[in-house]
This record gives sequence, C-alpha cells and structure tokens, in this order.
Amino acid sequence: MPEDAKAPDEPREPQSQIARLFDIRLMVGAILVVYGAILFVKGLFDSQAAIDKGAGLRLNLWTGVAILIVGTLMLAWMRLRPLRPPSTDESPGDEGPREPVA
Repeated sequence: MPEDAKAPDEPREPQSQIARLFDIRLMVGAILVVYGAILFVKGLFDSQAAIDKGAGLRLNLWTGVAILIVGTLMLAWMRLRPLRPPSTDESPGDEGPREPVA
C-alpha cells in the first residue's frame, strides 16, 4: 500500500473542510433556498389582489418554486462535486517565483 494513501477511517484534512465551508456554491445555494422558501410560503397566502396583479398567476409561489429548485441544484452540485484542495506537488512547468526582467 502506498505510503501517502490514507485509510478510510482517518479524519479528513482540516484544510479540505475549511475550503468546503467557504465554497461559494454553499453560500449561493443556501441564500437561494431561504429566499425561495420565503417566496413559496408568501405565495401560498397571496391575497386576491396580488393574484389579480399577476394576471391570475400566483407569481410569488411559482417564483419561489423556481428559486428553490435552483438553490437545491447548487447545493446538490456542491455535494456531488466537492472542492479538491490543490495538490502539494509542483506542476511540471512550475519552477517557483520568477525574478522580474529589467
């Protein structure tokens, strides 16, 4: 077994967990789900005047459903394809920092 391979029961690297916490997909997905839920609930209790204003459609309800779907897709995308921390190995063309040319 290679030396750098980790056993499945070992804890994950803290940097990987921190990177996953600050994944932009989490923030955007969570905000969209919250806003979508608010609009959905508001759409359930729309007044007749609000429904008439939307040409007979419950716009808050359907907009809330659409935003909920997009937010859920963002969260699913984050869950199915998590961020991978950059490898510590240098890439073949990377020699390190370059000095400026005068």
